[in-house]
Amino acid sequence: MTHKEFIYLTKLLNILIKKGKKDKALKVLLLLLKNLKNTNIENYTSLEIIYQALVNVKPLLHIQKVRKSSKVFYLPKIITTEKKMSIALQWILKSVNSRKERKLSDRLSNEFLDCFYSKGLTVAKKQNLYDTISVNRPFLHLLVYK
Repeated sequence: MTHKEFIYLTKLLNILIKKGKKDKALKVLLLLLKNLKNTNIENYTSLEIIYQALVNVKPLLHIQKVRKSSKVFYLPKIITTEKKMSIALQWILKSVNSRKERKLSDRLSNEFLDCFYSKGLTVAKKQNLYDTISVNRPFLHLLVYK
């Protein structure tokens, strides 16, 4: 177990906190870990499943808007590893809200399993981002690094 996996677990806990209710967020997180433990995936713990799901979802590039002569171009931009993981967590939690399960912990566990197997809404969102980047690749010369 590496230190990075615990950092992203605390970041997930902090994102789950709504209106200062840390106890409820901790309860949801523990239920998530319990549900992932019960999935019986060989040679993986629940923390490793969460970490691998985040690795599968995190984008390598992000979009930056550039205005040039009253036109807006969406150009790729390299981002840091912390920003990659925070974007991945935000995407996962946005897609969790659109799922149909009743409990938040069930929705979270199913979404992390989908991300672990590289399928679902968040992986589609990542692919959509890459499609947008590949379409706007001819305009890369407009990007000026500061």
